[in-house]
Amino acid sequence: MGSSNTEIADMEEEPLLLLSEARDLLDIVYLINALLKSGGNVSRAAEELEYGRRTIYELMEKYGISCAEGKLSIELTPLLRRLEVRAPYLEKYLK
Repeated sequence: MGSSNTEIADMEEEPLLLLSEARDLLDIVYLINALLKSGGNVSRAAEELEYGRRTIYELMEKYGISCAEGKLSIELTPLLRRLEVRAPYLEKYLK
């Protein structure tokens, strides 16, 4: 029915992200998903997220995301290192 005490204790030991870090992580996930969905087309990704193309390019630069010939890659930036983002679906795009 509920979580065991061991599971709760394990969760309490994991450090929480700062709210700004959690927002960055959410931006990264949404941006990657939109770029994948659009086949790397920045204009379509911008439309999907209801952002301007310029904003998408700025976010891509901020988070070390590039897209050439429809192939997405993510530079392991200090931000990603700090967030310890090692999700399997991201790893294949890391440079």
